[in-house]
Amino acid sequence: MTNETNDTNFIALLTLGDMRLLNIKVPEHLADDPDDAVLGLPRSAALILAERILNIWKVPQGDIAVFLADIADEALSNLLVIYQLLQVLFPRNEPSKYVHTNNKNYDDRTTWQAIRDGESLKVRKYLEHKSLGGGW
Repeated sequence: MTNETNDTNFIALLTLGDMRLLNIKVPEHLADDPDDAVLGLPRSAALILAERILNIWKVPQGDIAVFLADIADEALSNLLVIYQLLQVLFPRNEPSKYVHTNNKNYDDRTTWQAIRDGESLKVRKYLEHKSLGGGW
């Protein structure tokens, strides 16, 4: 779903161009749309998806509830994109292993700790850099 109405409850994910670069399948009904078209979700659907992702990552239920209670739109968007980037980078590995492994790029914290501590944009940018071979 692209945001043609600038709905404030719309959570932007990736541009179709980013999806094509990452070899993520573009929905068939959007196949002819331009690269700068944005794929996104209504906030309510994004929150449901975020909860599922955090469960897949084996984040404790109490942490999930606290994290999602007041999550900003940008952090919600970043979380969903981080999930997609991890699927691209590690298609055969269990995602929770990466998310719960200390990483020097996050001051020896885990990816989840960095996200939880409000650094989802930093995590997203790092994973975009890794998945796009250095970015543009």
